[in-house]
Amino acid sequence: MMNLQKYRRFIIVTFLVIVISAILTLAAVWNSILSSEDIRNEGWIFVFFFLLIAGSVVLFYFSYNLSDSVAFEDTVNSLVTAEKEKLIKKMEERKMKEKETLLEDEDFKNRIDQVFAGLQSVKSIESFANKVLMNISRQVEIVRGVFFFKEDKKDLFKCMGEYALTGKKPEPFKTGENLTGQVAKSKTLTSIEEIPEDYFRVESGLGVTLPKHLIIFPLVFENKTLAVIELATFKKIDAVQFKILNALISDLGERLNKFVTAKK
Repeated sequence: MMNLQKYRRFIIVTFLVIVISAILTLAAVWNSILSSEDIRNEGWIFVFFFLLIAGSVVLFYFSYNLSDSVAFEDTVNSLVTAEKEKLIKKMEERKMKEKETLLEDEDFKNRIDQVFAGLQSVKSIESFANKVLMNISRQVEIVRGVFFFKEDKKDLFKCMGEYALTGKKPEPFKTGENLTGQVAKSKTLTSIEEIPEDYFRVESGLGVTLPKHLIIFPLVFENKTLAVIELATFKKIDAVQFKILNALISDLGERLNKFVTAKK
């Protein structure tokens, strides 16, 4: 119906032009009569008169077309059809976005489930830790991983699992000590893009290399940090991987709590 509104506005403007032109024409004629001048010498009269005739023709044209019931109905139908097509297109775009969101949610859930795969069959906390690190390595391209577990009734986190770790195991730490201990205290994921050169090295058949990125996140249950996982990568994790690791803070923390409780 926006086009009809434009027509109405155009007709109103045209009508105002006609009225103003008529007033100016009459004023020019009256001035010529009072001044006893020849009207033919007044150029403005012809200009105003031309505008008056042109405006009248335009006003008649639009009035006639809009008063034609068939033409008016065709115009309305075309406008309604255009609006329907716009509405259908918007609905299709909305359905497409909802479908994409649903697929992304399903993929995210599947990837979380893959991290949990095989945990029901492990028998020890060491097996649990190593299995988790192995499963995470399939979702995030890690080159090194360490699983620190907090011993019951002791504020001491010990290395219970490792991935591609060479040499001796990392030393135990308490909550708040060193970078990993700070993560245990804050209960939030921390990402470091520039790892200090003396932090650790990765040895392989190609020699000794230094990972560039470090991700440390806790496993939390009922606001208590049960474990801390430390991952090293050569490249920065993407948004989906970041979302997965953030979800593991509580989801994997709950799984770990069930496992520890069942072993007591």
